[in-house]
Amino acid sequence: MANTIAQVAESGLCCGCGTCAGVCPTEAIRMNVSQGLYVPEIEDEKCSRCRVCIESCPGHSVDFKALCSKIFGGQPENTLLGNYLGCYIGHSTDDEIRYNSSSGGIVTQLLIFALENNFIDGALVTRMRKDNPLEPEAFIARTREEVISASKSKYCPVAANIGLRQILKENGRFAVVGLPCHIHGVRKAERVFKLLDKRIVLHIGLLCSHMVNFAGTDLLLEKMRIKKEQVRKLNYRGKGWPGSMSVEVKHRSNLSIPLIGGWNAYWPVFSSFFFTPMRCTMCPDQTSELADISLGDAWLPELKYENSGESIIITRTKAGEDILALAASAQAISIKRVDAEKVKQSQAVNLTFKKNDLTSRLPLLSLLGKETPKFNPEINATGSPIALLQAFFIYFNIRLSSNKYFKSLLVYVPFPMFRLYYGMYKFLSLI
Repeated sequence: MANTIAQVAESGLCCGCGTCAGVCPTEAIRMNVSQGLYVPEIEDEKCSRCRVCIESCPGHSVDFKALCSKIFGGQPENTLLGNYLGCYIGHSTDDEIRYNSSSGGIVTQLLIFALENNFIDGALVTRMRKDNPLEPEAFIARTREEVISASKSKYCPVAANIGLRQILKENGRFAVVGLPCHIHGVRKAERVFKLLDKRIVLHIGLLCSHMVNFAGTDLLLEKMRIKKEQVRKLNYRGKGWPGSMSVEVKHRSNLSIPLIGGWNAYWPVFSSFFFTPMRCTMCPDQTSELADISLGDAWLPELKYENSGESIIITRTKAGEDILALAASAQAISIKRVDAEKVKQSQAVNLTFKKNDLTSRLPLLSLLGKETPKFNPEINATGSPIALLQAFFIYFNIRLSSNKYFKSLLVYVPFPMFRLYYGMYKFLSLI
C-alpha cells in the first residue's frame, strides 16, 4: 500500500483528481501532465510531511463502508446504485440551457437556481480555458454566466479538486461537481478538514464509465485535420442530444462530428477503451454513489429520439432531494419520478462494466503486475469467462493506444471501423 502521494503516482493508482494539490497546507503539490494524464509533482522543500495528501487521496483506497455510514447513516441495499432516496428523469425548462448542455441541463440549472436563491455562494466546476481551449480549468463559479461557461461534458483529464484550495481559504457555502473519483476525494478530504465538511453543502456527482487521456482528443483533431494551435474553442458535447463535438478553428470553417448514432461518430473510439487510464478500470463506482445527487445521460429506448436531452437523476441525501424538489417547484426544471430499474436500464452496459465485471478484471490486473486500490467492503475477485474475455479486450486496447507507433496508425482508421470494433465488446456484454 502506498504511503506517499509520489508512491501513488508511481504505482499507477493516481486518479489525477487533484485532491492532494487542493488540500496541501503548504501548496507543495502541483498537478502536471505526464503521458496524457494529470499527476502530482511534489516540491520537497515545501513539503511538511503532514500526510494530509495521502489521507485525502482516493487513488490508493476508498473506505466506502465508513463513508456510507457517515454520509447516509448506513450501507446501501442496492449494490448497483448505492444509497438513494429517489430516481427521476428530467431537464432544464430553459430551452437554451437544455439544448447547449450534455443531457438536459439539470446540473447547470440546479447550480444557477442554488446561486440565485442563496443556497450556495459558489460552485466548484470545470470549463475549458480561454487561453488554451484544450486544457480544462477548475474554478469557483459565482454567477449564472460562469455556471453556463462550465456546462457540457469534458472528455479529457480534469484535476477538479485543485479548487478545494480556494474553498478552504474562503468563508461561504459551496457546491462541488465532479466524477465519482472527484467525489471520493472530496468526501475523504472532508474527514480530514472539518472546515470542508462545513462549507461544502452540495455534492453533485456525474455518472462515469471511464475517462479518456489527452491523447484521445489529439487523435480526434488529427483525424479532422486540425492542428492544436488552430483551435479557438472546443466542446465535446452540446447542440442538442446526444450532441456533437464542435471545434472553432482559426482561419477555417468550424467543424463538428457526432458523439454517437452515426457511422462517423467519435464515441466508439473512446468506448473501445482506447486512451483509457488503467486506474479507471479499477473503479467500482459508475453512479457517483457518495454524492448528494447523481446525474447522467438517460440512455433509454423511449427517449431515443428526444433531441433536446434528458437526465437520469438519483437523489441520495436530504440535501439532494430538497434542492431538486425546490427547483422543480420553482419550475426551473421539469422532473418525473421513475423506478430504480429505469436507472439500471439506462446505464446497463456501464453498470455491468463497473460492478459485475470488475471481479473478473482484478485477477487479470494481478497477472499484469498491477497494484490495485483497497476498497471497503472488499470486492470478491471471481468472475465469468466472458467478462475475462472483455477484460482482455479492454487492456489490449489500452496497451495498444499507449504505443506511439500504433497510436499514429489509428489516425488512418475510419470512424466506421471503430464502431464495428466496439460492437465486438458490446456483443460480449449482451451474452
